[in-house]
Amino acid sequence: MKVRSCCVASMICLAIASCPVCGAWAAKSLTIAAFGGYQTYDMADVNEAMQSTLSSYPGSRADKKEIESGAGFGGGIRIWTSERVFVSLDFQRLLASNSGSGPYAGSTYTVDLNVPASSVVGGVGYVLLDRRPLRFALTGGGGYYLTTGEIVTRGPGANDRSNLEGSGFGFHGMGLILAPVTRGLDVELAGGYRYAKTTDVTRGGYRVRNADGSLAQIDWSGFTGRAGLSVRVRGE
Repeated sequence: MKVRSCCVASMICLAIASCPVCGAWAAKSLTIAAFGGYQTYDMADVNEAMQSTLSSYPGSRADKKEIESGAGFGGGIRIWTSERVFVSLDFQRLLASNSGSGPYAGSTYTVDLNVPASSVVGGVGYVLLDRRPLRFALTGGGGYYLTTGEIVTRGPGANDRSNLEGSGFGFHGMGLILAPVTRGLDVELAGGYRYAKTTDVTRGGYRVRNADGSLAQIDWSGFTGRAGLSVRVRGE
C-alpha cells in the first residue's frame, strides 16, 4: 500500500512540476474544473468473488446481480496553450459496491463489497469545432488507477474484514462540449471510453486468484460520462 501511495504521489508531483513547462509553450489561459458523472465497468472477476462468498450461505441474495456501473466525481486543471489546444491533469474517484445477505444456522449474515478507485490522469485535447458559443473538442490520455477497497462479512459472533488492493495504468478517449454560462465560466459535457485494469489485486495481503487459477482483476473499463463546470482563473 505504501509503495502504491508513493507512486501516486510521485505522479502528482511530476505532473504539477511539468505544468509550468507546458504553460511556457504559449499558455493563453488556465482553467479549473469540477465534475461528476456515470461510469460503466467490466467487473467479471469481482462479481464472481461476490457470488462465491454468498454461496457459503444457502438462500443468500445480493442487492445487485452484478456491479456494472457506478458514480464518479473529481476535478482538474487545464492549461490552454492556444485557442484550440489544452493540456489537462485530472483527479477522479470511481465508486463501485455491492451488498448481500443470507441465513445461516438461524441467523442472518451480511456481505458488503466496496471497490472504489482513485485515478490521476493526464491528457491532451484539441478543439475540432469552434462555433461560439459552443465548442466541441476531442481529448485523450492515460493515468494511474489505485483501488483500496474491502469485503466485510458480518453476523452473530463474526466480523471478518479483508482489504482489497490493486493498481494499474489506464487510457481514455472522450468527446467534450464546452458551453459558456458567464464570462470565464463554462458548462462541460463529456463522454467516451476508458480502458483500465488493476491487475495486482490482493486480499489481506495475498494475491487473489479466480476459480480457474488465473489472477483476478478489477476492471474499470467501460463508458465514462460526466458533466461539470470549469472556471478560468488566469489568462485571456
